[in-house]
Amino acid sequence: MRSPENLSNNKHAPREIYPDQQEDVRSNDEKKIHNPRALKRKKDFRPIILCLGFLLFSLGYAYAQIEAELSMGVTFTDNVFQLSDYDLSRWENDHPNLDFVETTDDLNIATKLDLAYPIPYRWWTFTPSITATVNQNISNTDKYRQDVLLRFRVDRYYWSLTTLYGYYPHIYYRHYTDSDGTGELEQYCYERNLYRAELVVRPMRKLTTFANIRYEDLYYNKYFTEADGNRVTTEVGARYSFPIFSLQGSYSYRSYESTGYEDVNADDGSYDSNIYRGVLRMKAMPINGESTKNQSWRPYLELVKEDRFYQGDGDWYGGRVYHIYNTKAGVNVKLTPKWNLSLDYLHIFRNVDSPNDSVIRLKEFSENRLSAMVKYKF
Repeated sequence: MRSPENLSNNKHAPREIYPDQQEDVRSNDEKKIHNPRALKRKKDFRPIILCLGFLLFSLGYAYAQIEAELSMGVTFTDNVFQLSDYDLSRWENDHPNLDFVETTDDLNIATKLDLAYPIPYRWWTFTPSITATVNQNISNTDKYRQDVLLRFRVDRYYWSLTTLYGYYPHIYYRHYTDSDGTGELEQYCYERNLYRAELVVRPMRKLTTFANIRYEDLYYNKYFTEADGNRVTTEVGARYSFPIFSLQGSYSYRSYESTGYEDVNADDGSYDSNIYRGVLRMKAMPINGESTKNQSWRPYLELVKEDRFYQGDGDWYGGRVYHIYNTKAGVNVKLTPKWNLSLDYLHIFRNVDSPNDSVIRLKEFSENRLSAMVKYKF
C-alpha cells in the first residue's frame, strides 16, 4: 500500500513532454536555463509539397470530375483538458496554475471540406485529394485547429496504395510555467508534420488486409523546445465480412523519441507503445422497406487499448506505464444518397502505474465525448 502523500497546492511536479495528454509543471529551479539555447528546425519542405499537391489537381483527363464532401459537426466533452481528479479539485479551488481553464467541459464546432479528383486510366484509378479542417472550442477559445491533409491514392482491382502528408500548424493542450524560469504561464502548443503510407490488399472477396507506416515531426513553441520529438507508428490488420456484420482487428507499434530535452537538461520523455484495436460493424440496414440504396443505418462498436512504456530513468518518467482504454459506440445514418448523419459516444480512461505517487495522482483521468456530424456529398 502506498504511503500517504503531501497534497499541498504549493507542490509543483514536472510536466511531461508527450503532447497528447495533460501535463504538469516543473519546479522553477529545475526549469531555469543557464545557457541560451539555439532553436533547431529541420528544413521546411511544406511549400514544395503543397505546390506538388495542387499541381496534381491541374493534371488529368478532361472527363475526370471533382468529388466534394462538406461536413459540419459538434462535440461535447466533460473534461476538455483531460485533468486528473486532483487537478479538477485544484481548479474548483481557484489554484493559480489552472487559471487558463475557463470551463472543464466544452463544446467544439468543426467544419471539414474534402475534395477528390479521380483520374481513371485503363484498369487504374489515380486520385489526388485534399482535406481542410477547421474547429473551435466555444468556452476555451485557445483550443482551435486549422489542419490540412494532401493524399494521393492508386487503385487497381484488389489493392490500393495511399500516400499522405498532413500539416497541423497549431495544436494546443494547456498552459504550463515556461522554461526560462520567469514563472509565467504560457501556451503549451506545437506544430506537427505527418507523413503516412498505407497498402490495402483484398486477397479474398470477404477478406481485406492492410498495413501502414506513419512518421511525425513535432516542433514546440519557443517556451518549450525541450519537448521537440518525432514518432514512428507501424500498423498491420485485417477485416472480414460476415453475412450481417464485419470484424476488424489491428496491432500498432509506436515509438516516440524525445530530441530536444538534452539542450536544457530536461527529463527524457521517450516511450514505446503497443496499441490494439478492434471494430465490430453491422452491415447497412434499411430504414424503410428492404433497400439500403437511399436510406440506411449502420451501428458499430470500437475498442482500443494502448500500453505505453516510458524509457526515461529519472524520478518523473522512470518506471512509468500508461494503460489507455478508448471505448466508442456510434451509428452512421444515410438520410439520402447525398446526406449522411453520424452520432457517437467515446469514453477515454487512462490508468497509470509508477513508483512516483505524484505521477499517479496527476496523470490518471477519464473523459466522455458526445459527437454529431452531418455530411453532404456534392
